[in-house]
Amino acid sequence: MASLKLRYLIALVLLSAAACVVKSLQYDSKQDDVAGLAAIRTIPMRLGRWQGHDVPLAEEVYDILETRAILNRKYVSPEGNYIFLSIVHYSDTKVDFHAPEACLGGRGERTTKIVKKIYLTLNGKTFPLIIAEVKAKNFDSQSLSYYFYKAGNFMGQSYIKMRLNIAYNRLTEQNKSGSLIRISMPMQLIVSKEKQETQLVQFLQELVPFLVSHDKDI
Repeated sequence: MASLKLRYLIALVLLSAAACVVKSLQYDSKQDDVAGLAAIRTIPMRLGRWQGHDVPLAEEVYDILETRAILNRKYVSPEGNYIFLSIVHYSDTKVDFHAPEACLGGRGERTTKIVKKIYLTLNGKTFPLIIAEVKAKNFDSQSLSYYFYKAGNFMGQSYIKMRLNIAYNRLTEQNKSGSLIRISMPMQLIVSKEKQETQLVQFLQELVPFLVSHDKDI
């Protein structure tokens, strides 16, 4: 009888622990758009030599992505080159992120994706950032994009690692937010791909310090 009671107590403890884990990992159905907007609006209009302005989005975009905390901005260099910056932020990551290549494919664009490592400098130290590079092409234009995810201290292109980081943060009562960061520019026939890649990396060098300095929000 004592053995049966002990097994019952152990089972009860395990069930209670499992319930706590499930509860901590449940995603809230309501986004804190005020906090999310406040976080992404810390990104300045001027990043190094790039001057930005916000580009309006159709209302259906907010409905599809299930958040209003979206930064959609066009940055222009003194030479007239431009880069689009898009940040989709969830204060409580209840939904799946829409991969950029899937959205582009849905618009009829042919895409190719590779994973690559770039190197940036932060606080005088060089660190690697693994990003996804996507080339998109339709009948009259081409574009080159870099994207990655951010959740707490994690930054990189791995969706699985981002989700695991969020799960850990929820279990330890840390920041529950997550973001998809994407930069893109049109590919020009008169400019080499290598030069455009250099411009994207230089732009990220200006952007990343603002992402890291607001680590608890973006």
